[in-house]
Amino acid sequence: MKRKALLAVCISSVVLGACAGHKGGSDKKNVMPGSWQATPIVVDGNNNDWPSPYPNYDSKAKIAYATSNDLHYLYITMQTGDELTALKMLKNGMTVSIDTTGKKNTEPFNISFPLATDNSELELSITPDGQKEKAMMLEKQLFSRIRKAMETSNQMTLAGFPGCNGGYMSTQVLPCGIKVKLRFNEYKELIWEAAIPMTLLYGKDLTPADAGKPISVCYAIKAAKAPKNRAVENANGGFNQTPGGGGRNGAMSGGMPQGGRGKVEDPLEHLYTPTKTWKQFSLVVQP
Repeated sequence: MKRKALLAVCISSVVLGACAGHKGGSDKKNVMPGSWQATPIVVDGNNNDWPSPYPNYDSKAKIAYATSNDLHYLYITMQTGDELTALKMLKNGMTVSIDTTGKKNTEPFNISFPLATDNSELELSITPDGQKEKAMMLEKQLFSRIRKAMETSNQMTLAGFPGCNGGYMSTQVLPCGIKVKLRFNEYKELIWEAAIPMTLLYGKDLTPADAGKPISVCYAIKAAKAPKNRAVENANGGFNQTPGGGGRNGAMSGGMPQGGRGKVEDPLEHLYTPTKTWKQFSLVVQP
């Protein structure tokens, strides 16, 4: 029992820094208008009750995201149709942080879900000749890894929420009223949804006086651990080895292949690169 409690504390202390490194005040010029949620979102992993397409997209992280609120809840969602992003998220975890000051990383609330399933190296082979064959092999491997990772993505940790901190199973009904869901929709897009009671964030439901208040949300996705020696395809169609993983987070940072016909292309670099996506928006209050 003590061991489980200690594990929950350790995990919570780690996620507190998940969106760190983007400090600063709220810039009113960059605060996006919020969205009033006239009908409560059903947190079921099905994004039919969200705008299509999502209003915000981070091309580096390869995620789309949206937020809205009513008087009682803050609603947050993220989706990705990119297989590398989905695998990275399921295997290595994601933390969503909320800053009610509208700044970034000022005593944030954190939802870490899914949690990292393991810290082993993740290696995908794309060695067959021919682009079509390589694509088919990569797709097959990704599907297998994603399915396996999804089966074990059933734990989460909460930090900063009154009366609701520590580790939980994703299937639990939480005493503080937070609802979180993760699943693939019919279009094979990975959907993350959450509803957080305003009483946890502000100590009360919203009133007309809260209209226009800034709030920030961060989506931090951890990188997969790269193999120490992995092949990176170059512009000539051959492969360069990356001793020690090379580059940032084990990813090849670039270079000239033999013949000088362009930079090394690493089709898996995104898998081994962490991303952080911040959005600042304003709360909306309607009668």
